[in-house]
Amino acid sequence: MILFVNGPFGVGKTSTTGLIARRRPDALIVNPEDIGHMLWAQLPEALRTEEFELEPVWPPLTRCMLDQAARHYDRPVVVPMTIARQPVFDQIVRPLREAGHHVRHFTLLAEAATIRSRLRERGEGPDKWGPLSWEGNQVERCLDALRRPEFADHVDTEHRPAAAVADEILARAGLLPAV
Repeated sequence: MILFVNGPFGVGKTSTTGLIARRRPDALIVNPEDIGHMLWAQLPEALRTEEFELEPVWPPLTRCMLDQAARHYDRPVVVPMTIARQPVFDQIVRPLREAGHHVRHFTLLAEAATIRSRLRERGEGPDKWGPLSWEGNQVERCLDALRRPEFADHVDTEHRPAAAVADEILARAGLLPAV
């Protein structure tokens, strides 16, 4: 199974997937952000886009990595990544499903103020993008897109600890560990 945990920057994807991996030690976390950084390391500055979703090579690289990880390792593949553009999401998830992979997709949501507070708690602050970093400037855009039905199953993280969110995702995906 490929367990895709989506959501706006700062909503709690990394915390949640880390807890999923602790509950399921057999889980393999594949972070497409690392794929994007690897890609950027190969490209001269003039060829880099503002974000991974806009890199033309990033979706097929990500899809290939997820496909190969799911094929070659007999374990759940957990994917924490913000993908708020439907065409990019379709370039990654649709072909994985068409290739026979069981992909469960969950989108973490919270109120914009809560997400901004979480960004500040993790150390985000003013940078060249504005008063709360590039990620902070993306909150409304991501929430507007990710609240749409195409990005369901939605999981509310407002006023909930990451452990409760992780447990809900594991339960809904049928991946609760045997006790």
